[in-house]
Amino acid sequence: MATEQLTFAEELMLLAHRETDGKQLIPNNVLNISLTAAELAELAASGKVEVRGADLAVVDRRPVGDAELDAVLARMVKVGKTLPAGRWLIMINPVRKHRNYLRRLAERGAFKADRSRMLGLIPVERYGYDDPTLVRAVKDRIGKVIRGQKPDARTVTLLALAHGSGVLGRLANPGKRVEQLVQDDWAGQAVKAYVDKTTTKPDDSGDSVTILAAGGS
Repeated sequence: MATEQLTFAEELMLLAHRETDGKQLIPNNVLNISLTAAELAELAASGKVEVRGADLAVVDRRPVGDAELDAVLARMVKVGKTLPAGRWLIMINPVRKHRNYLRRLAERGAFKADRSRMLGLIPVERYGYDDPTLVRAVKDRIGKVIRGQKPDARTVTLLALAHGSGVLGRLANPGKRVEQLVQDDWAGQAVKAYVDKTTTKPDDSGDSVTILAAGGS
């Protein structure tokens, strides 16, 4: 299992799937938008994109060396405008972004692909966890913050993305502490605004799981 630092999008992708069976916890459209926000946050953290009030602008056009991030950066360069984060989410968002990250994490050993054919004709690709090492490390990190540990900037952004997308609410009760930590995070707020406009409130029935209480202290 590779141990180099994961991107925001990779970490969010891990959290967005139930550890027991790999079931996706939020709808495809929300996950794709959330992954796009995670990519924008990564570009900002790496100095490629600058936050100017409510807007984002490209300040360094040179590729990062990451295929997904470079595709987003190239799109922003082509548009050539300074736009609000919410506008970028819609303009950049490709329909199958989540599939790219599933395959990417499968290459790292976290997920395992199960390929079959529906009705003997239509190719179907399902993913489940193969090695939970990475997702458990991410859960442990955010669990410590929820329980009171002071977070670093990257963990705040991840929490904001997970909270805004609804992923965090499927894993644990975020509480007021998390809401206060993430309230000024532009990426998480952009995702939350999208979710509020396009989805109904998810129910809290039987599928939610508590995965943070058993993490490290």
